[in-house]
Amino acid sequence: MPHTDWCAADHRCGLNEHRSAEIVVDLARHGRAVVTRTRTENGREFAEVRLWVALTPREVPARRQLLAMLSGLRVLLGRVAVAARPSPHR
Repeated sequence: MPHTDWCAADHRCGLNEHRSAEIVVDLARHGRAVVTRTRTENGREFAEVRLWVALTPREVPARRQLLAMLSGLRVLLGRVAVAARPSPHR
């Protein structure tokens, strides 16, 4: 499988997939997101997202933070799905 023009073309690419260099969004003291674009051996492409979110040490507010994060992820996934739809022709 030849390298894509966006893949890292190094140790990140495995035998059955290609992986881009990581894109990092860092919010000091609040969290970090790391996005990696991946193409599998069957040609399907994915965005792998890893999140680190700083939680408060108190249990109840930490649970509220987790709920807010999960609610936001649900909205984000919906927006990404809608963005993939073809635009209507005018």
